[in-house]
Formats: sequence, structure tokens, C-alpha cells
Amino acid sequence: MNPESSGSASQIGKMLAGVDLEIAHELPGRMRLKGPFLSHPALDIPFFEAYILAIEGVEDVRINRKASSIVIEYHGNSHTRELILSSLAVPPKEALSDQRYADAGTEADVSGIIMSGAVLLALPVLPMRLKAIISWFSVSPVILEGATTLVTGGLKVEVLDATAVSLAMLRRDYFTANAVHLLLRTGEYIHHTTETNSDRMIRSLLRPETGMAWVEEEGTERQIPISEILPGHLVVVGAGDLIPIDGRIEQGTALVNQASMTGESVPVRKEIGDTAMSGTVVEEGRIKIEAVGVGSETATARISRYIESSLKTKSITQRKSEKLADSLVPLTFALGGVIAVLTRDLQRATAVFMVDYSCAIKLSTPICIKIAMYQAGKKGVLVKGGQAIEAMGEVDTVVFDKTGTITTGQFEVTDCISLVEDLDGDGLLALAASAEEHYSHPIADAVVRAAKEKSLIFYDHSEVDFIVAHGVATYVDEKRLLIGNEHFLKDDEGIDFSSVPEIKSRLKDEGKALLFVALDGRLIGVIALSDTIRPEAQAVIARLKELGVRRTVMLTGDDHTRAKAIAESLGLDEFYSELLPKDKVSKIAEFQANGSKVAFVGDGINDAPALMEAEVGISMAQGSDIARATAEVVLLEEGLVGVALAREVSVKTMGLIRTNFGLAVGINSSILIGATLGWLSPLASAILHNTSTIGILLNALTGVSLEQNQAPKER
Repeated sequence: MNPESSGSASQIGKMLAGVDLEIAHELPGRMRLKGPFLSHPALDIPFFEAYILAIEGVEDVRINRKASSIVIEYHGNSHTRELILSSLAVPPKEALSDQRYADAGTEADVSGIIMSGAVLLALPVLPMRLKAIISWFSVSPVILEGATTLVTGGLKVEVLDATAVSLAMLRRDYFTANAVHLLLRTGEYIHHTTETNSDRMIRSLLRPETGMAWVEEEGTERQIPISEILPGHLVVVGAGDLIPIDGRIEQGTALVNQASMTGESVPVRKEIGDTAMSGTVVEEGRIKIEAVGVGSETATARISRYIESSLKTKSITQRKSEKLADSLVPLTFALGGVIAVLTRDLQRATAVFMVDYSCAIKLSTPICIKIAMYQAGKKGVLVKGGQAIEAMGEVDTVVFDKTGTITTGQFEVTDCISLVEDLDGDGLLALAASAEEHYSHPIADAVVRAAKEKSLIFYDHSEVDFIVAHGVATYVDEKRLLIGNEHFLKDDEGIDFSSVPEIKSRLKDEGKALLFVALDGRLIGVIALSDTIRPEAQAVIARLKELGVRRTVMLTGDDHTRAKAIAESLGLDEFYSELLPKDKVSKIAEFQANGSKVAFVGDGINDAPALMEAEVGISMAQGSDIARATAEVVLLEEGLVGVALAREVSVKTMGLIRTNFGLAVGINSSILIGATLGWLSPLASAILHNTSTIGILLNALTGVSLEQNQAPKER
């Protein structure tokens, strides 16, 4: 092991073990704390702010590294205050790392711009001797950086910048030297600032678990921070609680909503011996889970590693631009040298050295990308870097998962079929809603909502019995009312289903969930429900085609009939039904083998392989953490509008990059020709070069004009 690395790790360990923050000022709902930990260069401020912001009740967090302080605003109750203080006392190890310590010196610094600008403004009124002293002091960092680069990396753009500035200084052209220096510092500041802020947006996806959980030890239950749960702990989870760990159910039965992790729209029954996944929710029942995966090993904690690596990626266009800019440096040096030898005109050679392609080419591309990320982020779309923007701009096929993507994941009643003469469909719905209104379940909620929308009058009934993962039972007019799935009514209660085979088959073929109703030992009706298609889906698909997408596809596990109906109603080009998760990956690979560039839109853990297989993975806002970590594009707001917006931003940004590249090459080549022929003085070359570069950078900073400022209208 590297001793230096070991020492850094040891230092970080000591910092984590000895966090000492004291309350500097406090008001109800607001506190400011200070301590050296907050100024440590290895502290990842975006992560730590997200860590505190994830505490229930916290409204805002601001860290000032220079002042070694943190300001926290919260709802004001004492419980939240204690949670905040306990979380600050034992921060997660991810808050500090060797890598962040190594990168700590790359933060944007505005002092160089201020100093260079001040020198430039003061030059006209300074005496010559003072001009020289101040100018040499001001531009010395550029010259030193160029010398260091020459020794360690060869002829690169930093060397050309240093040469141009040095020649201007030697010729006592202090204005030109300082103008070039100001531009370089401004470009660096813009680059670092946009990069840091966009990185902060990406890291804001991280919401570390800072809540509390119940664990059972020796027959006694106690509440501890989720971060303190260890493998082997028996975690107790009740109705409405989020499962905080991966593990195996040791006691109890529960109905668990796994939609965010598996894409299943209906909650599933979990019993002793079944596995439980972090990030899923217990909707009914109470279970005790033996913790297996905790902390960074849980399904909902794996996002961090992916995000950190995504921050370091560059687009192909950006890499090509940087390579081209570096390759032109030796040519510029050669041209200037040849001119100096042939003409013995140092002024003409200096004019050549004043022109370089790097500022416009190397800086405008990342700025375009970062500004695009800002624009998309402000509209609720997080794009993870230049590669994602570039790939999204090249996509010709967009593939949608169905459940939770094209559909909302919220059920709606589609059919109420009565099997008896003295009860119509509305009466059946009212009867079912009377019992279901006491039951917290997506299907029950849909039934009650449908009845209330029709202003139906509910029936009086006795106390409702809830049968976990099966249904409900009560008495209406002294007759036993049963509502639930076929297994509950037929197998457990002995209800005769011989009257509904055709109805049941037809509704199932349409991909609908079925709720059966029995009264006094007799099956009296069937209520069918389906997942709701997102109202904006059709307009988004049409917009994608306007933006150059050739093919839109839906993949689903539903039957053919239901899938066909959805595809035709939305104007999709193709659909594939009755697919398993692994089949989705195979289908995407098939599209790619035929030359297509594919974007896949999904939300569940079962979509993660498909998100990785596609050129661009797009995760829905309610997607699982694994989907969000795997995807290149994450929608931060509910709905599909962001898919079209991501495409629009990407296509227009790549067009802007190409435009800026053409301007940079064309304008600077013209200036270089003028300098070579002696038509331009060093000052004129510098002014023209700097002005054009600033114009190109401003064009990049402006970003692209987006037509899609709101959700598309339904068509």
C-alpha cells in the first residue's frame, strides 16, 4: 500500500471518529453549527447536504466550507432536532474519501479573474515600471503552468498560452498579455463553476438513509438509526413502513408494494422464508426481517458508486475536440517558428502565437454540455454527462416499458359486471366500495374512488375483517359479503365460480386485474381494473417523432390483446407482449444488431438490465434507486414529458456544439492567415482572437432555445 494513501485514509478515519460540532446560534426551527470537520478539504459537501436533507422534517441545508459552518432549517420539533444532532455526530463514511481529498484543489476560484481584470483596468494609469512588475506578477501562474506542462506533458495548449503571454510581456505589450490572461482565467472559472454545479445536481440523487428503524433484541423492540443496523439484526416493519434493508422474513405475513423495485403493479404477499428488498413498502401486515444486506450493500444504496464514476466521463465529441486542439498546438508553434526564421519578424511570429484554437474548441464543448444539463435539470430532467447528451441526440429508436412508464401504476375501474338480476353495475360498485373504503390498498382505493366519482350511496355494514393479501369480509343486512381474489373466494370460502369462465377469460385477456364479489355464499359480480395510461403519453410519442425518432416501441408482460389496444391508442410503431424481464434485454439487443440506436424508458429494478443494454437508459421519476443509478437520464418530475425534453435538449445541444466548432475553426483560421501574412499586429490578433472566443463562449453559455416549456398538450 502507498504510505501516502494510507496516511490519508488514516486521517480521514480520525476525522470521522472525532467530529466535534458545536451550536453557534439557534432559533426555533433553525440552527447554525461550527467545527473544523466542515472545512476539511475531503468533505463532499453535496453528499453531506443531501445526507442531512434526507432527515424527515429538514427543509434546507447550507454548508460554508470557508466559515466551517452549517445552517439547518427544519420544522422545529424536538424529535427532528435530536435526529439532526445525532446524524451530525456520526456522519457516514461516504462523506469523506481519499478521492475527494485528491480532487479538492480543483474548485473554481474567482480571485484570478478579479486580479487580472483589475490589472487590465489599471494599466492605462500606471507608470511603465509598475506596469511591468504588476503584469509579471499577474501572468506568472500562466507562464509557470506552461513550463510545468512542457516538462511533464510536452507541447500542449498550456505551453502555447504561456508562450503567447511571455512574448507579449517581453515586447512590453502588457495590455495584450493581461487580456489573454483574463480570458484564460475566465474560461477556467466558467468551466469549473458549471461543472461543479452540474455535479451537485447529479449527486443530489443521493438520499442517504438517515431515518430510524425498529429492531428486536432478546424479545424487546427498540428504535435505532438505519445506519446502525447490522447483518443479523431482526428488523420489525409494519404497515406503511419502508423496508430499510435486504433480508429474509423470519416472522409474520405482509402485503408488500414492490412496484419501485420489480415493476409489479399489484402488491404481493410475503411470508416466512421469503426475501425482502430495501426500498419496498409494507402496505398491510407486520413482519420481522433478518438483515442480510445493510448500508452500502442494500439495493437502495448502490447508486453512489455509479454516480461518482459517471461524473468523470466525457463525450466522444469532447474528447475529439480536446485531441484536435492539442494536435494543432505543434502546428501553430511550427508556423510561428518558420515565420520568425524566414522573415526575422518577431512581431509577426508573436501575432501567430496569439492565435490558438484551444479556448474556443476545448472550452465551448464542455460548457455547451454543462449548460444543457442545467437547462434540462431546471425542467426536471437529470442528464448524466456529455456521453448521455451525445447518445440521446443520436437515438433513432425509443423503447418504453409499460407498467409505471406508459401507465401511471394507479388502477382505475373499467368494468362492473353484475351476475344477478336485482343488482346493476353501479350497485355492485357501491356494495364493494362500502367495504373497501376501510382498506388501504391500490385496488381498494380505485374502487372507492370510482364509486365516489359517481356519487354512489354506500351500504351500511358490520365491522370489516381484513384477510392479508386476500381480501375483505363483512356483513350487509346480515348477509356475509366477501370481496377479493379468486383464490380467496373459491379456495378458502368455497364460492362457486362456474358462472364466470367466459367473462373471467375475456377480462384477463385484456390484461385487467379482477376483483370478485360474493354475497351470502353466492358469486354476484366481477369488477375489472386496469393500469391508467398517462394522459401525456400520446403527445410525447408524437413529439419524439417530430424530433427525429424513427421508431417508438412498447415492451410489456401483458397479453397480446391488451398490449395491442394500448399501442394503437398511443400511435406506437411496434409493441411486443408477454415478455419476461430478460426478454426485454434480448429485444433491445436485437434492435441494436439491426443498426438501431436505442433509448429505453423504465422504472423498476427489473428494468435495470435493459437500461444498461440500451445506448441511453431513461429512468422515470418514481423509479427504483437501481433504475436511477443505471440510467443515463433520470426524470425528476412525474410523467413522460421529460423524455421528449431530453431528446430536444440533446439534439439542439449537439447542433450548437457543431456550430461553435465550425465558428472556432473558421474564424481562428482566418485570423491565423492574416497574422501569417503580416496583415495583423499581435494586438489585433489578440483582440480578434479573444473577441471571437468570448463570442463563441457566450454562445455556448446561452444554451439552446427549447420549444417544450410545458407538458405537451393531449392530441
